Amino acid sequence: MSVDSDRLADMFVDLGEARAAHLVSVSVERLEDLMASLDLAVSQVRPGDCVDLVGQIRALGDSLGLIGLSIAARGVSRAVQTGDPVAVAATMERLRRIAQRSFRIAAELQHRSG
Repeated sequence: MSVDSDRLADMFVDLGEARAAHLVSVSVERLEDLMASLDLAVSQVRPGDCVDLVGQIRALGDSLGLIGLSIAARGVSRAVQTGDPVAVAATMERLRRIAQRSFRIAAELQHRSG
């Protein structure tokens, strides 16, 4: 998984360890909510909602330095826009795997920050 470690480090320096850890925690909760909403939008074939939700996931990934998450979300957006259900399923599965890794990274950061 691609992580911009400089961006994460800067966030911890700028905000302080406790505030940065809290921000990561809140962001992970938001990511979980967005992923659940995206799963629903995909299952109901609502492309407009999918593109909007993916945009929010990308922005969240970018803000936390989770480059892989942003790239995977971009892939879902492209697949949704083509209307190819096989591509949507494949890119969603990749996004889910990367989101799970993001959750683990965030948990590790919280554990380290105490």
